[in-house]
Amino acid sequence: MTANKAVEETIESIGLLQPGEVVVVEYDSLAPVHLAASIALLDIDGERHIIVNDIFDQLHVIRAHLSIIGVDTGWIDEIPVIKFGGVLHTGNVIRRISVLKAASVWHREYLEALETFRGLKLVVTLGLEKLITVKTDIPPASVCRMCMASSIGSEDVIMMAFVNREMLPESVLEDVRELASRVFELSFRDGRLVLRVVKSPALERYGSEFSVSASELVEYLKGKSGGK
Repeated sequence: MTANKAVEETIESIGLLQPGEVVVVEYDSLAPVHLAASIALLDIDGERHIIVNDIFDQLHVIRAHLSIIGVDTGWIDEIPVIKFGGVLHTGNVIRRISVLKAASVWHREYLEALETFRGLKLVVTLGLEKLITVKTDIPPASVCRMCMASSIGSEDVIMMAFVNREMLPESVLEDVRELASRVFELSFRDGRLVLRVVKSPALERYGSEFSVSASELVEYLKGKSGGK
């Protein structure tokens, strides 16, 4: 199998996710989350709208880290982005939502922004843990549920949230896991991005792992430069 084919099959595996699923990818502060997030942001078959929930400029961080390793990130300019807080304009920003407003207000604005896209949507959420820890007018667990619960069981939304587990208390992290249909732990071992299945609708998958070569993924991303 060629390197590109291996990476493409990893990206295509996202197509196996079902509408109404909420997928959580847990990582720590040293993990190459910029590479893992790129797998979700690339859409090979074009059958889904890819939308980014960019919380406190996390998409800018992802993009900057990709640029530093030599990846042309111009294709990110075309991705529709809903911004929660933050000041940096990254991607095709379609809505800015102030998290200083009452939670019920910004949540309604968020749902209205999603409704402008017809058809199946893969919503990639970056920086959820930052919103949970900063938003103080309601309990952290309530913020988590407001951000995720509306996608559970949806007919046209798949949510994939990348969450830095080191920034959340264990009680909130457990609430995130309970809500999700699938949970993966991201690590970096022997030059490979490794995802361990913590939770899955397929019970036989619990504890299993799959991986992709980081260097092959970087080369694939470099080859995609200008292709989006």
